[in-house]
Amino acid sequence: MQTLAARTGTGRRSPALDVVLAIVVGLLAALAKRYLDFRLGVPGHAGVGWITVLVAGRLINPRFGMATLAGVSMSLWGLPVGLGHSLPYNMALYGTVSAVLDTSGLMRLPISRAWGATLAGLAVHFTKFAFIVANSWLSGILRNVELYGFVAALRNHLLFGAAGGLLGWGLWRVGVAARGRWRRGRKIGA
Repeated sequence: MQTLAARTGTGRRSPALDVVLAIVVGLLAALAKRYLDFRLGVPGHAGVGWITVLVAGRLINPRFGMATLAGVSMSLWGLPVGLGHSLPYNMALYGTVSAVLDTSGLMRLPISRAWGATLAGLAVHFTKFAFIVANSWLSGILRNVELYGFVAALRNHLLFGAAGGLLGWGLWRVGVAARGRWRRGRKIGA
């Protein structure tokens, strides 16, 4: 059975190194969520930063389960970084949305291509939007989502999620190009 996804380069890398890498991706995503939130009052705008990190992390570390581990790590780092939610809330939210990157459908998606990464970011942020809507509906707490308007907030989450996925892909491509130049330079100088 043929899939569209690129072959993973984790065959030579230790699973322990992948776990450490996922934990670092979680830290970077938590920092992006905390410090790239400009409090604009526009639902979803802060998602661009942390989704960029999660998608780039998924591209760098494509081993199954590592995106979910990065989300759980983001949840744990969320307390000392100051994301402003409880640990169970963070675990449910960021664990769920990052697990979307490990679902079989997205594992087959060629996120090594711009359109695939854009769809992955869109799926992650849509899942976050659905989580927040379900949470506010179940708890009865009025949130910015209801104040701003459901359709406008959904549109923003989809746009910001797609932008985060595309930026994650771009960040990964810059890293691949830099790594290639570094390797070529080492071979010439050797």
